Amino acid sequence: MNDLYRNIIYQAKNNFRDKGFLFWSLAYPILMASFFYLAFSGITNLELEDINVGIESDNRLAPILESIDILNVEEISSDEASESLKNQKIEAFIEDDLTLLVSESGLNETVIKSILEQIVQTNALNRPLEEFDYEIDYLKGENQEANGILVIFYSLIAMVSTYGVFVGMEIVEYIQANLSTLGARINTTPIKKHIFLISGVIVGLFLNLTTNAILLFFIEVILKLDLIKSMAYSALFILLGNLFGVSLGMLIGVSNKKSLNFKTMLAITSTLVLSALSGLFTVEIKILIEENLPILGQINPIAIITNNLYKINLLGNTNDMGQGIMILISYFIVFSSISLVLLRRKKYDSI
Repeated sequence: MNDLYRNIIYQAKNNFRDKGFLFWSLAYPILMASFFYLAFSGITNLELEDINVGIESDNRLAPILESIDILNVEEISSDEASESLKNQKIEAFIEDDLTLLVSESGLNETVIKSILEQIVQTNALNRPLEEFDYEIDYLKGENQEANGILVIFYSLIAMVSTYGVFVGMEIVEYIQANLSTLGARINTTPIKKHIFLISGVIVGLFLNLTTNAILLFFIEVILKLDLIKSMAYSALFILLGNLFGVSLGMLIGVSNKKSLNFKTMLAITSTLVLSALSGLFTVEIKILIEENLPILGQINPIAIITNNLYKINLLGNTNDMGQGIMILISYFIVFSSISLVLLRRKKYDSI
C-alpha cells in the first residue's frame, strides 16, 4: 500500500509539471467551448416549433398523439404520405403498427421517435396508453433542447473525457527502459510494474476527471448552457470515456518505439477524427454517418458517449444505455490486456 501511495504522489507531480498535459486536458477544451459558444450563440436559443405529423384517420393512437402539445397531427392517407414527406408538409408519418416514416434525419425526427418508443414501452407493460403522460417538456432549460447544435458541445465533452490518453502514454513511457532514461532507472529498481501501472491509472483518472469537472463547470456556470440534466448517468459515461482514454494511451505508448511527441500527435489525431465523426465540428457529418454507415457510429467510442449524453440529458431517454456501456468496457478490457501482454514481452539485454 505504501508503494502504491508513493507511486501515485510521484506520477501526480510529474503530470502537474507536464505543460502539454495541462494545455490539452484543460486549456484546449475551454478554448474550444468558448469558440463554439461564440460561433453558435445566436443559434442555441432557437425555440422548438410544432412538429407536423401525419396519420391515417383510423389510427388508434390519434387521440394520444393529438394530446401532445408539441405535435401538430394531420390526417392523411398512406398513399399521400410519401408525397407529403417529400414536399415537407409533414416531417413524419406514423403508420398503424407504429412504423415511423421520415424523409430526413434531424432533431424533430428524433423527438417523434422518442415519443413512439415511450408508447411502445407503455404498451409492452400492458398499461393503458391513455394513462401515461407523454407531455415531455422539450422546451425546458431556455428552449436549448430545440437545437441540434448542442450535439457539438456533447461531442466536446465526450472527446475531453478520453484525454486520459495522454496519461496512459506517459505511464508506459516511464516503464520502458528503451524509451527514456527514467524508464531505465525504474527498471533497475525493485518497483513492481503492476503497482506502477495501477498508480498511473489512478492518477490519470483523477486528473482527467478533475479537468472534465472544470470544463463542465465552465460550460454550465460561465457559458450558462444547461446541458447536464442527469448527472449520475452522465458521470457514468464520462468515467467510461476516461477508462477508454487511459487504455488507448497505454496501447499507443507500448505498441511502437516512436518518440513521445509522435505518440502525442497520434493520440490527438485519433481523438479528433473520432470526435469529428461524432458531430464535433458539424452535426451533418453525424447524421450522414447514421444514414449511410450506422455501424461506424455504433462502435465509435466518442460517438457512443455523445449519443448517450444527448439522449439522457435532452430527451430524457435512458433506453439502450447498456449496449454503449458494454462496448466502452470492452474497449478498456481489450486495450489494457493487449498493453499488458506487450509490456510483459519486453526484455532488455542491457540497461
